[in-house]
Amino acid sequence: MKDELNSKMVEILTSIQTAAGKASDFALEQLPDIAQSYVLYGRAYITFLFAFLLISTLLCAFGSWKLFKNFPNDDGAIALSITSAIAATTFLCFSLMNTSQLFLVWFAPKVWLLKELAGLIK
Repeated sequence: MKDELNSKMVEILTSIQTAAGKASDFALEQLPDIAQSYVLYGRAYITFLFAFLLISTLLCAFGSWKLFKNFPNDDGAIALSITSAIAATTFLCFSLMNTSQLFLVWFAPKVWLLKELAGLIK
């Protein structure tokens, strides 16, 4: 009985080891495709973020300029104009901070991927 249990245990452990080896081989085969997909995701996300921030900057700046031009003596319009100008400046700062990531993901995707992996490991 004890020999039977030992042989079954060896059989189970061998099958687990074989399955783990197959899973590892599959993961290694798929690694380039996974990396490419992650770089494409990064490009789409960072480009969207940059475009959103840039459009927000332009809209706030344009709104601020229009309010200040059309209502120069209205206190409420001046306050809203100043608020829009501050928002435009903030959006511009965020888009400038995002510019390096945008250039990195488009022109040096391998470096961007390595930086992302380093950030995931930390």
